[in-house]
Amino acid sequence: MLDKSWIRRSFDRAAPNYDRLASLQRLVGERLLAGLPEDFPSGWVLDLGAGTGWCAVELTRRYPERELLLLDISAQMLHQARRRLGEGLSFVVGDIEALPLSTGCAGLIASNLTLQWCVDLERALAEMARVLRPGGVLLFSAFAAGTLEELRQAWRKVDGYSHVNRFASVEDFALALGRAGFSCWRLEQEKIVRRYPSLMALLKEIKGIGAHNVTLGRPRHLLGKNAFKNLLVVYPGEGEIQASFVPVYALATRSA
Repeated sequence: MLDKSWIRRSFDRAAPNYDRLASLQRLVGERLLAGLPEDFPSGWVLDLGAGTGWCAVELTRRYPERELLLLDISAQMLHQARRRLGEGLSFVVGDIEALPLSTGCAGLIASNLTLQWCVDLERALAEMARVLRPGGVLLFSAFAAGTLEELRQAWRKVDGYSHVNRFASVEDFALALGRAGFSCWRLEQEKIVRRYPSLMALLKEIKGIGAHNVTLGRPRHLLGKNAFKNLLVVYPGEGEIQASFVPVYALATRSA
C-alpha cells in the first residue's frame, strides 16, 4: 500500500527540479495527448495530477475556448504550474481519490502518469466518472506492471523490504474502469527501455522527480553502504545499465 502523506512530501520536494529531470514523463505525455478527442460534452477540461503544468500547455492550445482546471496533490507542483501558465486558469490542491469537485462538472479529463500513485485505483476512477458528464471522455496514462522490474528483482536479492512501488496490470485497469462506471474504453501499453550511465544515475532520477519508493513497507532506516554495494552486484549489467518502464494508455467514455 502507498503512503499518501509521503507522496505529497516527495512531490513537494521534487517540484523545483522536476522539469529538468522528467524527460520520460514528457515522452509519455506526448503520446497520451496525441489521442485527445475533437469532440466531447460541455464542462471543464480537467488536468488531474497536473504537476508543473506541462500537459496543461497543450490542453490550452487544443481547447482555447474551454475552461481548464489543474489539480494536484502537491501545492509546490501547482506553484510551478502557475509560474508556467499564469493566473488565468484554475488551480486546486486535491487528491484524485476524493476530488473536491462537483458531480458532472467536466467534459474531458486528462491525467498523465498519476494513477499509479493511488491507494485505491477503482476509487480514483469512480471519482473521475462522477465528475464527468454522461458521455464525457477520460484520457490517462499510468505506469503498469513490469515498470522498474530490474530494480525490483535486484532489491529482492538484497533484503526483504519493499523498495519499488507496486504497479497494477493492464487487466487491473480494465476491471477498475468497468466497475467505476465507464461504458467503453481502449487500453494500450508499451515497453520503454532506457539506458543510464550507472545505477546511481537511475536512482537519482527516480528520487529527483519524486517517484521513489513510497510504499508502507519501505525501510524506515538509512540504508548502509553494504546494501548499495550488494545492489550494484546483483543489478543486471555492468557500468551502463538499463531500466524498463511500461506505460499504459487509456481512452474511456463515461456511461450515459
